[in-house]
Amino acid sequence: MKKTRFHSGFITLLGRPNVGKSTLLNHLIGQQISITANKPQTTRNNIRGILTQDQYQAIFIDTPGVHLPQNELHRRIVNYATQSIRDSDLVFFLTEPFRSLKDTIPKADELVLEYLDQKQNQVVLIINKIDLSESKLLLKTIEVFNQKYPFLETLPVSALKEKGIDHIKAILPKYLPEDIPYFPEDQMTDTPERVIVAEFVREQLMRLCFQEIPYGTAVTIEAFKETEKIINIFATIYIEREAHKKIIIGKKGAMLKKVGQNARFKMERMLGKKVFLSLHVKISKNWINNPRKLSEFGYTES
Repeated sequence: MKKTRFHSGFITLLGRPNVGKSTLLNHLIGQQISITANKPQTTRNNIRGILTQDQYQAIFIDTPGVHLPQNELHRRIVNYATQSIRDSDLVFFLTEPFRSLKDTIPKADELVLEYLDQKQNQVVLIINKIDLSESKLLLKTIEVFNQKYPFLETLPVSALKEKGIDHIKAILPKYLPEDIPYFPEDQMTDTPERVIVAEFVREQLMRLCFQEIPYGTAVTIEAFKETEKIINIFATIYIEREAHKKIIIGKKGAMLKKVGQNARFKMERMLGKKVFLSLHVKISKNWINNPRKLSEFGYTES
């Protein structure tokens, strides 16, 4: 009996901001490792999720949404996405269905497509959020996008509702190269725990403070100390202005307490152990354009 050949490879999730890349990654691997919020530019780092099945191992790279850089931080995080394209065996290009039959490809999607090389990149079109669309609009979207780019195939999905996830998994052996697994079969990510827990804090800042706080917020983990019964995590939230510090802390510390409670809940679920989380807020003026500070906060040159 002929033995089934194993496939392994890297897949970049690519798309404009807020198109659902992080939600898709979390549902593909069955665990939250990438933060989600109903806001653009939520993801800043390349977060890698690992899915191992009988026939393949897929390493998914959740990239920051591709957009026109407005500062040094934006330039670096867009570079993360473009570097991932070059290093991947397969690209999943995510978009959403048109909202009208008169719609054309959005300029934001046109920008993302410019980063793809038709001669080098194998690209699958993933149309997300189909639960919010009519079938005629979905068909129109499929037609227009496939006229624009030679996609390998098109998969309509709803990452949030977990519709179409199995179809995505089913095509992976077809496009990934034959190779041995890169990681143990029970490993779901190679992203350090310190990075993920910092992102959990930033996720809550995005969710709870978005109306008042812009995107000039960074989170660093100063200490991560694990004992037999508890993990002690000490984190610093960096912002650009004194006014933002007051908002994040809130009246009598109420907002910071809420951020900590929500983030700690997710940390404990991921780490499988009780967590003590200590949060402090500091000002670092114009850090988003300061190369030294960016590197210090983890946004290194790719």
